[in-house]
Amino acid sequence: MSIKTILLTSVFKPCAVDDAYGRKENIPELFHNQLTHHQGIFSQRDRNQSIQLHLIAENLTHPVTILDWPTLDRFRREVKKGYDYVGISFIQPNFRKAKTMVDLVRDVSPRSKIILGGFGAAIDHIEDIMGADYICRGEGIRFMRKLLGEPEEFEFLHPLVPGVEFMGVMGAPMRTLGALSRWLFRRYINVGGTVVNGLGCAEGCDFCSSGQFFRPSRITFLQTGREMYEVMLRYHRRFGIDNFLLVGDENVFSDQRRLEELHQCMQEHTGKYFSINLSFGSLNYLARYDPQFLAELGLDVVWIGIESSIEEFPKNAGLDMAEIVGGLHRYGIKTILSSILCLESHTNENIWQDIDFHLSLKPVYSQFAHLSPCQGTRLWERLVREGRILHTIPVEDRHAFKQIWFTHPHFTPLESEILQRQAYEKDFHELGPSLVRWIEVNYRAYPTLANAESAMLRRRAEAVRNKMKYYRVLLRAAELLAPTAPMRRRTEDLRKEIEKDFGRLGVAGHLTAAGTYLFGKYGEMKRKAGRDAIQPRTLVTRYRHK
Repeated sequence: MSIKTILLTSVFKPCAVDDAYGRKENIPELFHNQLTHHQGIFSQRDRNQSIQLHLIAENLTHPVTILDWPTLDRFRREVKKGYDYVGISFIQPNFRKAKTMVDLVRDVSPRSKIILGGFGAAIDHIEDIMGADYICRGEGIRFMRKLLGEPEEFEFLHPLVPGVEFMGVMGAPMRTLGALSRWLFRRYINVGGTVVNGLGCAEGCDFCSSGQFFRPSRITFLQTGREMYEVMLRYHRRFGIDNFLLVGDENVFSDQRRLEELHQCMQEHTGKYFSINLSFGSLNYLARYDPQFLAELGLDVVWIGIESSIEEFPKNAGLDMAEIVGGLHRYGIKTILSSILCLESHTNENIWQDIDFHLSLKPVYSQFAHLSPCQGTRLWERLVREGRILHTIPVEDRHAFKQIWFTHPHFTPLESEILQRQAYEKDFHELGPSLVRWIEVNYRAYPTLANAESAMLRRRAEAVRNKMKYYRVLLRAAELLAPTAPMRRRTEDLRKEIEKDFGRLGVAGHLTAAGTYLFGKYGEMKRKAGRDAIQPRTLVTRYRHK
């Protein structure tokens, strides 16, 4: 088997700007794009690496170069090296960027074979539109191994990819401020290693891209809890990382035996407390577990699709959402709750019933995503048959965080945009900044954790206690930056409660909070001037021939 050279790349930057290739709403940041964008200066700014490309590279025997967020010129320079294969991963709103990159490869390195992958590969007739040599729909490791003549059956190797570049909150410029911002904010936002134990979801929702993109609908890489734990240990030994993001598998809680084995591994690891900083799960599976078990497992943040309170989804049928979410919060497990706007059953009246129910659960983070008929889903196919897709709306505007792109009986695209903004703003003004909510959930859970018989929970309590000195500083800065008097009073009341239990904020703390306030005011000025887009770093990783 001859050795082939491979280039795998994301699309190019700049991002989050209106130009010939994309839109300002297409922000490559999970939190700032989907969860906290309407919280102004309180919006959390971070970025994940393109883990999907590293998964493929780690499991090939051929040399692979990964380009993560290159400029178009940097991509051109790399392509000129004459790779045998160039793989471009993209989502549907980045269609124009991917097409530009295909044309560039054809011009600069005509002998290179071009592969398109990612959710963008589900676009109808993409083969004819793009002119690529290969289209990868679904899981990319086996696709690439087959293309390169490697056995499709293999022993899965997990790459070690530090998960998040944290770029700040409350205006603190993490990239330039240095030690002070890292000291403060890295203790509020734990960043760590990305663990991909599988891909997809088997729940079968007709709007879900990940559940319908992969065949079968759910693919498992790490079969056992011990395998998951061994990946965490490798991260810890190499990078000192104790915090992990479980991504890819959107229902990690469906495999109870695997989680029980992971829990046992956590119990055996007495020297260090590991934390799962992000995971995805549906209520029907989360309801199987005692929240104490999940807290002992190290679960810190879980993303739950509640979708709607008026339209019943099978995964939520018959479950008390308030009881489940409240139980998680009592043990310090923060929730990201996701609701769908502009369901076909939504009217101008009942949609606010859904929004208000969502807010009544008091999540730490909220997502209000439009119903999105992405190409490749059953929802797309049905709306095409019904003639309801608005083809005048270009692909780069077809995402869940601006306007709907199908005809709805009660909402126009512009009305959907206004409604979504109002839902996020209501979340912010009624519940406060997610940063403050995060701190409050930890604080309220502390007595339960500290007084538990479980040694694992007491370790968790100690981790919370150690952060209280940073929390007081953050709350004081949040008071100063709060846009309304009620938000300011709620934040101040929480800080004073914490000070009664953990001591008053000292002079140094007040000075640090004042400094953070000044950065925040500067950040507000940039945001109002439309200059708050943060471009992702260009990262180059080279995997050598094995």
